[in-house]
Amino acid sequence: MKAASNTKKILEKIKALEIERSKLLTLRKDEIWNVLEASGGLTLDNKLLAGLAIYAGNPANTNSGFLKELMALADSAFPSRNRKDNKKQDRKATVLEGPTKEGAPHG
Repeated sequence: MKAASNTKKILEKIKALEIERSKLLTLRKDEIWNVLEASGGLTLDNKLLAGLAIYAGNPANTNSGFLKELMALADSAFPSRNRKDNKKQDRKATVLEGPTKEGAPHG
């Protein structure tokens, strides 16, 4: 009888910990999203990546302008986030940055 009681308590603790873990994972995901959004970072979720993979894998999209632009971006050198390095390497390099919190572009 005591073993059954202990097992029940352990199962209840496991269930409570799983619920807490679920809540904490959601909070952590929100924290990461807020940091990326505040810093103007680029985020891609699994659905977006899956959609891109399906689109790119479709033979009908082989000559897609969108895919050609992505390939051109992949082949280009991204400028460093360190402004000193940018000035040394290429004074005409364009720095790609997202909007600020207020929605206005950096400038």
